Amino acid sequence: MSDDTTGIPEGYTYEPSTSRFVNEVGRNFHKTIVNEDGTKVHCTAIRVEERHVNTWGLAHGGFMAAVSEFMSAGGYEPGGPPVVAMEMSMQFIRAPKLGDLIETRSYVKRRTRSVVFIYAEAFVGDDIVFSASSLHKVVGS
Repeated sequence: MSDDTTGIPEGYTYEPSTSRFVNEVGRNFHKTIVNEDGTKVHCTAIRVEERHVNTWGLAHGGFMAAVSEFMSAGGYEPGGPPVVAMEMSMQFIRAPKLGDLIETRSYVKRRTRSVVFIYAEAFVGDDIVFSASSLHKVVGS
């Protein structure tokens, strides 16, 4: 993995994940913003690398699914119990290309004691590339 941060949008930070799988996928940069209505939006940025593309130089669907699953980070509350994906639905809109920077924005739509409902969208520039919704189980509940 490269330490190159060229092209990473302002305000993002990087810290290796405690998950080896997440680190193997690539360098995920993070930031959290708060909308005017108080909604926290968890944002990630990851560059499409050679290992992420198919024969045609387009991001593989499995890579995009992995990136969308990372949205669970928005459902985790620091110091709280882990959350794991139970169900996920994705809508692939267009495939990012080698070198593109994918930015995801996810937020919690609803939280109960045992389930977190999350919605995310991913963009390359201003163009949406996929949307996803998921249910995450709060481990231990």
